[in-house]
Amino acid sequence: MQSTTQRRERFEQLIAAAERDIQHNPRRYTIKVALLALLGYAVIFGMLLVLIGLVGGLGWAALASTAFILFLFKTKLIFALLIMIYVLLRALWVRFQAPVGYRVKAKQYPAIFTELKSLSRKLKAPKVHQVILTPEYNAAIVQTPRLGVFGWYKNTLILGVELLLSQSPAQVRSVIAHELGHLSGKHSRFSGWIYRVRLSWDRIVNGLSQQNNFGTNLLRRFFNWYAPTFAAYSFALARANEYNADAVAAQLTSPEDIAHALINTHVVQGWVNEHYWQPFIRQADSIPQPPGSPYSQLLDFLQAATFDSHALQSKIDKAMAVKTGYYDTHPALKDRLAALKCPASPPERVSYSAAQAWFVGQLPDIMAHFDQQWRQQNESRWEERYHYMQEGRAKLAALQATPLAGMASEQLWQLAVLTEEFAPDQDCLALFERYKTQEPEQAKADFAIGRLLLAKQDAAGLDFIKQAMDKQEDLRLNGCDWLIYYYRELNDTAAVAYWQEQAERQYDINQAAQQERAFVANTDLLVSPGNHAEICQQIREQIHTLPGVKHAWLAEKPMRHYPEAKTYVLAFEKTLYSSEDALVKRLVAELEIEGLCFVVMKGGKSKVVAKQAIKEGVQLF
Repeated sequence: MQSTTQRRERFEQLIAAAERDIQHNPRRYTIKVALLALLGYAVIFGMLLVLIGLVGGLGWAALASTAFILFLFKTKLIFALLIMIYVLLRALWVRFQAPVGYRVKAKQYPAIFTELKSLSRKLKAPKVHQVILTPEYNAAIVQTPRLGVFGWYKNTLILGVELLLSQSPAQVRSVIAHELGHLSGKHSRFSGWIYRVRLSWDRIVNGLSQQNNFGTNLLRRFFNWYAPTFAAYSFALARANEYNADAVAAQLTSPEDIAHALINTHVVQGWVNEHYWQPFIRQADSIPQPPGSPYSQLLDFLQAATFDSHALQSKIDKAMAVKTGYYDTHPALKDRLAALKCPASPPERVSYSAAQAWFVGQLPDIMAHFDQQWRQQNESRWEERYHYMQEGRAKLAALQATPLAGMASEQLWQLAVLTEEFAPDQDCLALFERYKTQEPEQAKADFAIGRLLLAKQDAAGLDFIKQAMDKQEDLRLNGCDWLIYYYRELNDTAAVAYWQEQAERQYDINQAAQQERAFVANTDLLVSPGNHAEICQQIREQIHTLPGVKHAWLAEKPMRHYPEAKTYVLAFEKTLYSSEDALVKRLVAELEIEGLCFVVMKGGKSKVVAKQAIKEGVQLF
């Protein structure tokens, strides 16, 4: 089985090969992509044709021989084949959830549909069947296949309210033109087909992952190899399509409009989150109910906003420093602006937004809809946050009343943790450092100090994070994330690549640890639990009076990864009239131990495992 690093490297190698092919021999690349795309259909329909051919052949043979008819019915072969055909068709008939949002109708909002029809006509794009609004700062065309892998797409244009509120009509027009450009006649038909096939295979894989039957399993094994391979090799074409869609949008609007839209998406979105949404949500820390209507207030906020040119330039510089990579078909902002031959100009406040231009008098109703939706989704969480903050601050106040000099280590740790969360304006770093002087071997202290220092771009945090990772294995993945964050801020690509590889290795270890704890197989080694006296006594006290349980034994499944996190097998023998399923559920509910415990019954559904646990384990009673 390939590791995460090996899969990533193979993915990147395929993309690199595709990029070389598309540059040096576009015709050969196009043929290879087309053949690879057709392979998916060939496998799917090939399996169906073979099965249907077998059924037809057996049916024809049965007409010529009564004995053969009896053979088919006796062996049930014909029924097995028919069932396989049915299951395969059902697996292919994946139902895709259509996007949901505020439905925009042409009669109510003619201005936006006038824009859409004009762009679609110029681009020779397929019909957009519906337009919906969502809360996010986003825009997309979603093609929902009505017939699964067989296609017949329903096209939905999704427009985010925040985008419509913060960009001008010309900018949003260029964004819509970009999205329609992916499907238009101005893209080659081949590019549009590959674009849809990429989306189709991704959705087929997601749909198959939610089903579990024989036909699905056959397809899943194929698509687990095929979908990533096709995605990687067609990546070069998908990225070229992004540049083409930008060019189409620039041609229909202007290079400046699409450039400003791109910059706004990279910069203004974060600015709105930082200066509006974060302060708004922070109010839950001090008031029990949300104040006012968030989206209506956002409209007012954007109308009155003044941009800090220095802060925005800093965000632009950061966005322009990002390099085009292999994990997103969208090129980096720097490369997209270079292709448009436009500078990275700081955005200006939009005095008349697309939302105001296209929704006119209905805009308050739309804002009211999203206000109500937000309240329905967030009011209970707001109240929970408020009560949580009040309780946390009360605990912090109680600890702060205790003199530091006489404080036990665990109290000091709680004080540091609570100070960081509930009093962010106070210095929690000094408290974590004080705790470390009392508990120098505690990895959690090293990790806390390290991440606080790295968040300030202080290189001293590197050693603390590395020490924590060495002391405690389950901190390694989070530690890698912090190191990647630090080096990415410095644009140190070599260090980012190194720690990314370390993170992938640790991820594989965590996945393997999860897998070996997922079940107990008949062939698994079971042993007597180490230091068993305490755990045996604990379990004995919890279950010995449970009606229906006659005897019980405890064994341990040794773990290769994280062996300190124990996994046990509890085997039991039931009384005469007890139910296995009911007792297993009761035992699982009653057990409260540190570690994972599988429950099996002697002579029951997992009798081989139970027999091994009884043989190698310790009898509890």
